Amino acid sequence: MKLPRIQHPLFALTLTAVSLAAFAQTPRQNSAELAPEWTKTDTDRDGFLTKEELIPFPSVLKQFEVIDVDRDGKISQAEYADWVDAGKPTKDG
Repeated sequence: MKLPRIQHPLFALTLTAVSLAAFAQTPRQNSAELAPEWTKTDTDRDGFLTKEELIPFPSVLKQFEVIDVDRDGKISQAEYADWVDAGKPTKDG
């Protein structure tokens, strides 16, 4: 099967741009995909993680202040997802 040749470079460029835009709008993973252990870790089932609940996860507990952006003493699923999306920045830089 012979594929048609693209006659207009502008069309090819537009097609590429649209494809990239569609890829960029792929929905962010939900918290269940980002943190499959969230349900087990959130022992009181309030939808937040506290320092006490994170004791078994010292690497996350160490970054608690970085993740808890609103400084309410607990990590929401959104705060955790944002931290993961940002590449898990640390308080050390």
